[in-house]
Amino acid sequence: AGLARYRIGGPADRLGRPASRAELRAALADIGETGFEVLGTGANVLVSEAGLRQAVLVLGGELEFARVGAQSIEVGAATRLPALARLARTEARLGFRFLEAVPGTVGGGLRMNAGSRDAWLWHLAEWAEAMTPEGEVVRLTPAAARPTYRRVEVPESWVFVSASFAAEPGDPGEIMEAHREFRDRKVRDQVYELPSVGSTWKNPGPPHGSAWEVVDRVGMRGARRGDAQIAERHANFIVNLGAATADDVLDLMIETRRRAHESLGVWLEPEIKLWGFDAERLAAVGAS
Repeated sequence: AGLARYRIGGPADRLGRPASRAELRAALADIGETGFEVLGTGANVLVSEAGLRQAVLVLGGELEFARVGAQSIEVGAATRLPALARLARTEARLGFRFLEAVPGTVGGGLRMNAGSRDAWLWHLAEWAEAMTPEGEVVRLTPAAARPTYRRVEVPESWVFVSASFAAEPGDPGEIMEAHREFRDRKVRDQVYELPSVGSTWKNPGPPHGSAWEVVDRVGMRGARRGDAQIAERHANFIVNLGAATADDVLDLMIETRRRAHESLGVWLEPEIKLWGFDAERLAAVGAS
């Protein structure tokens, strides 16, 4: 729970902190067939109270870097998305304002194609590099990764290690103002003062609109289980009021999804990652 933004969840059997590609390669070889998860800032994951039997890898050290080029910014997967947004803002580079107030790391952002409804991280990506379980580093273009809304066609067992993003110079004042406006709007409309993991559900799309609208229509805005509550300000956020458990959050998700299907005929799909839960609970919230 100490590494998760939600402040919820049990321990992992093994925790590794590879600080270089060589250390990551060694960790993957040591893990072998037992499986692993990669944790960034814990900004998009709900962990079961039972914890994880798999190893958890937290990247850092040499895997957290940023280099600004003439028309691009190259970063390590451990680099935080707010740091990338800040660098683009201070270096007056176009296209990065949608990353303001987005938690998480570049690696996690690449894996889930983070961003706003209309702008995604892979829209900016020139290439990304990922390490396979065998220790080989593969360079992927957007065409190879095939990004869509909140997903990429890259094996889950590959670990992102770096990426290069197109970063054309622009007017410093205009870029600074665009970033400020975007950040102010997000902070005003979303929930940052209580632990949460951001958007709970993916947007279902037409004709149902945004996920928060679906949650609102089925009467779940403000609903509470234990110390977990669907936020009044933004109905796609579930916040931890202090002592929420993973089951509290999952119960809210299961009830919301049931109502959405019964009332509106839509099956909501989780945007957050769910670790350590049994197959029955995962199926109940539409997670694989």
